[in-house]
Amino acid sequence: MHLFGALELEIRPGTPDNPAGLKIALLRYTRGEDGRLFITPECASFAEIDGQINSLQDELDEIRERACRAFQAA
Repeated sequence: MHLFGALELEIRPGTPDNPAGLKIALLRYTRGEDGRLFITPECASFAEIDGQINSLQDELDEIRERACRAFQAA
């Protein structure tokens, strides 16, 4: 498991007979009254939501890099 902030990359290493497998899990969230999952806190300005989006994008970029390395190693 590779932990980030809101997301987690789970890697199942590959073998010659079984290819590697990866999954992305949601770690940090809040549940709304209607059951929806939220991955950011409530933001009161564009700067706040922009920062949250940038943070999530950074996490996804790191996950992409780790996934690429995991598949190259397989």
